[in-house]
Amino acid sequence: MEENEIKPEDLKLSDKLAVERTVLAADRTMLAGVRTSLSFIGFGFTIFNVLRYVLEHGPTKGMRPETPRNVALFMLVAGTVPLFVMMIQYYRSLKRMGKENVLTNPNFQMAGVIFLLGTILLITLIGDIVLL
Repeated sequence: MEENEIKPEDLKLSDKLAVERTVLAADRTMLAGVRTSLSFIGFGFTIFNVLRYVLEHGPTKGMRPETPRNVALFMLVAGTVPLFVMMIQYYRSLKRMGKENVLTNPNFQMAGVIFLLGTILLITLIGDIVLL
């Protein structure tokens, strides 16, 4: 520990509350990012299945065969990559506030699970692997 480092017990009550408000703001931002990413990932998965069904059973064949996959890839990337960036930002913010147990934080763990889900779907879609 450095000599100039401020310990949490040295802070006044108003400063402790300011730190807690900042942590809660970071939590809200993280949860909003998780919600948005989950929407993009879910919509990408759904639009892939809908477009694939329309391509196979639709009366018109005006759609290129790779269109469902391309649209789904765009939606999955739009949901997964920003979530990863948000997880890094959240981790750094909490570390800056002096929180030691960031990796055990339920919000961070939930974001990790959603990121893992999006990554698995991306790999599946890119590699045309069918998960059972």
